[in-house]
Amino acid sequence: MGFVFAFEFHRVVIGTLRLVPMHRGLTSLEKLLAEKQLIESAICQNSWEIGRLVLNPDYRSGPDLVKRCIFLGVSYLAQHTDGRNLFASCTPVLSRLYRRFGFSTIANNLRVDGADESYALIHGHVPDILKSTACQ
Repeated sequence: MGFVFAFEFHRVVIGTLRLVPMHRGLTSLEKLLAEKQLIESAICQNSWEIGRLVLNPDYRSGPDLVKRCIFLGVSYLAQHTDGRNLFASCTPVLSRLYRRFGFSTIANNLRVDGADESYALIHGHVPDILKSTACQ
């Protein structure tokens, strides 16, 4: 079971987010982490891939909306699962943004067969992400 979130503002969908459980062979990220031996496979248990955070361009005015969407999705995950870790792939530029939200970079400039650009792999512990993204 995974989760897909749609975020609305005044009845307009302004973004989406997807969370997929790892250690079930469902995600390409899980395979990449194992292939590159970046983490022990046991860590994938109780771990989730976070991705497909897409925001309507009309509502992109800085990191606050990204932060709020991540908080809402991860908060739901924490309430309904025993998920402890989140992993994602993103561009190196976005990995710097995600560090503000409790993630750390575990690999930079990775090339994937068939891709034109390089990727960063990031990881975060659910409690750290919730703490970093909570409204203050």
